[in-house]
Amino acid sequence: MAKKSKVEKAVEKQKKAHPVAFLLIVIFLVVGAVGGYFTTKYITRNDKFEIVGEQTITLNVGEVYEDEGAVAISFGKDISADIKTENNIDNTTEGRYYIKYTVDNFRYNGVVKYRYIIVVGGEGDE
Repeated sequence: MAKKSKVEKAVEKQKKAHPVAFLLIVIFLVVGAVGGYFTTKYITRNDKFEIVGEQTITLNVGEVYEDEGAVAISFGKDISADIKTENNIDNTTEGRYYIKYTVDNFRYNGVVKYRYIIVVGGEGDE
């Protein structure tokens, strides 16, 4: 086996990481993760996706309901204009109907809110 030169010995010594380097890597990783967590919590502290007004509305047959809509705030930005509504309301027929609210957004992707509309027989009907 050939004898190692001073250069080869120096290279081998250099390849070994100092234990303090590993400690610093772990500390920076933990500090970064904790800092990211609290930063995200701070940025999203006022975020919400909720229905404005009552969740269940009762109407008489023929009565018209003016939807109050919903509010969505994502990462501190009002994205209420991006809310899509869908409904199956027939105010001429008794029954239970809904208004479905969705918003296509990174934070609320897949979240659905519903307002229920209950249409009952008009007064004096038999």
